[in-house]
Amino acid sequence: MDVPQFIAGRFRVEREIGKGGMGTVYRATHLGLQRPVAVKLIKAEYLNDADVADRFLREARTMAKLRHAHAAIIFDAGTLADGRHFIVMEYIEGITLSEALTREGRFTAERAVEIAIQICDVLDEAHKLGIIHRDLKPANIMLNERGICVLDFGVAKVLASSADATASQASTGSGQIIGTPRYMSPEQCLGQKVGARSDLYSLGVVLYEMLTGRPPFVDPLPSVVLVKQATAPAPPLPRLRPDLPRALSLAVHTLLAKRSEDRPHTAAAAKALLERSLIPPPVEIVREPLPSAIAASSSSRGLVMRIGAPLLLVSIMGALLLALGYAGPAGETAGSKTLSEIANKSTASLSGVAVPSDKPASRETAPPAKPRPVTLSLDQAKSIVSSRKERNVTDVIVAQTLKGLAILAIQEDAKSGQTDFFVMERRGLTFRVTERGALDTALFRSRRWDAEKLSMNGDSRNQILFSALNDYRNPALRLVLYDPDSRQSYSLAIETDRRTGQTRRLQWSDNTADSRVASYRVMLRDRARAMIGRSVRGL
Repeated sequence: MDVPQFIAGRFRVEREIGKGGMGTVYRATHLGLQRPVAVKLIKAEYLNDADVADRFLREARTMAKLRHAHAAIIFDAGTLADGRHFIVMEYIEGITLSEALTREGRFTAERAVEIAIQICDVLDEAHKLGIIHRDLKPANIMLNERGICVLDFGVAKVLASSADATASQASTGSGQIIGTPRYMSPEQCLGQKVGARSDLYSLGVVLYEMLTGRPPFVDPLPSVVLVKQATAPAPPLPRLRPDLPRALSLAVHTLLAKRSEDRPHTAAAAKALLERSLIPPPVEIVREPLPSAIAASSSSRGLVMRIGAPLLLVSIMGALLLALGYAGPAGETAGSKTLSEIANKSTASLSGVAVPSDKPASRETAPPAKPRPVTLSLDQAKSIVSSRKERNVTDVIVAQTLKGLAILAIQEDAKSGQTDFFVMERRGLTFRVTERGALDTALFRSRRWDAEKLSMNGDSRNQILFSALNDYRNPALRLVLYDPDSRQSYSLAIETDRRTGQTRRLQWSDNTADSRVASYRVMLRDRARAMIGRSVRGL
């Protein structure tokens, strides 16, 4: 059908600026206010579809509830003489996120997270109003000087708490799939009821694409994408962007969890998760000084003692002789003090100087100064590891244990390709390797192992989680939790079928059955669900 030149008598249509799932968008001018607006007309092929027409008008009602700086505002809605519906929206300057990704390929972690956080803000507001987007994708996100703006809540579904939930269910509950397959949640692909966390999955896909330059699942056939989206775990993000912080990779895969209950509960929780993902780990504080610090301290003390001790001795002896010369025999009789007692009294009054005495220290003697703690940075830990001539070290972590400081590192054997970890602990003035453990097994090998420091009991002591995902023939995950205090490792390995997404193999280490380490088993199970993106049978 022809596009009318004027709509509702006051909006002059100028040019087409985009097409969506149900309509075409035009740039127009509000004649009365002389400002640009965006007008969306329903597609001609849907003219006689009452269900689509009703849903189109509901777009206007749902969008009218949303007033947010990062969402397009709706101004007007109505029906043309030929029966076509229209809505008039705020015209947003800028380029779409899709266009920006086409130009730049992929974004830095900081830029991608900043955009995702702004999307979380507008989703949080929409979800509180009972509105979900259902078609969140780069083409519906504008970038401009004010940040981002989310467009087109036209296929948004009103949540059950909304006043018109019944009407929404009637028109969309017949199994019709609405959305773009590359960005749809698993429940949306399966035609199931969707909620706010469906938008969070779509956000995870958008964030994945911003970081890698491509969505997790791509195929010429939309049906194939739908199946993968619903059943297959996303390709591990660290494999495509090994430079990303581990916390960010984990946050993205948490958003991409196949089960909605394994994703963040709200957009606000997703925002907090993303904000934490870029915070660098704190610097470790240790009680024992490093060998270099001890050497420097010993050197400086030695110099002070070599120069100051003779001068101190001369001063003390001069003071004693002066005192004896003035006191004389009368002074000895009155005080009944020996030369040794006078010397002890004199040295006790010297602040900060420790002089040996053959008598116990008096109560007035100042307590010895406590040793000052020193910091051990990650660079210092790496230097200590390299001084041991350990080869092919891929990751280093500093942890606090019952026995003090420990350094843990991942190491790959160049000849066998086997990946292990080792532990270095303080022995005297140096760090020595005290423990080694296997990460790869006969059934699982990975060239990319990650290490993460945890505190399972909420105290100052740490446990280390080693994790690896591979995708050689079938997607597989292996987690190894090492407790430096008990020197025990607890592991979980999962392999899923690439075609069906079902679990092919699930194996716990024998020691996880011990009830005393139930918290470790729970942590491994929850982390596996988050990383592999589905509910694994038997966990």
